[in-house]
Amino acid sequence: MYSEQSYTDKEVFFVDSCESIKIEVLHYPPANIILNHPPILFIHGITIAAWAWDNFCHWFSNKGHDCYAMSFRGHGQSTKTPKKDKWWSLNEITNDVSAVTDAIFARTGYKPVLVG
Repeated sequence: MYSEQSYTDKEVFFVDSCESIKIEVLHYPPANIILNHPPILFIHGITIAAWAWDNFCHWFSNKGHDCYAMSFRGHGQSTKTPKKDKWWSLNEITNDVSAVTDAIFARTGYKPVLVG
């Protein structure tokens, strides 16, 4: 079976959001750097976490893209809230995404393209 897979190591780091929330971010560094291409931030849906984008992030990073995937609060390794069945407001989710995009900009100098 032919396979082009040569995965890069992924890095896990946490970004401080509002209300003492720490957001899990998985970083998949590019295998080859493509100049002038913004990083990609993958955002998951309900009941999953950043790991759901693992195959996509590996594929894009092998093509030279700097990839990130975040876990919303209460998901993955991000901060759990005391009430697990709590629904988060759009403002809370927006703050978390904004904190992660700011952290990516600080690391790379580029605003990420969002994929969800």
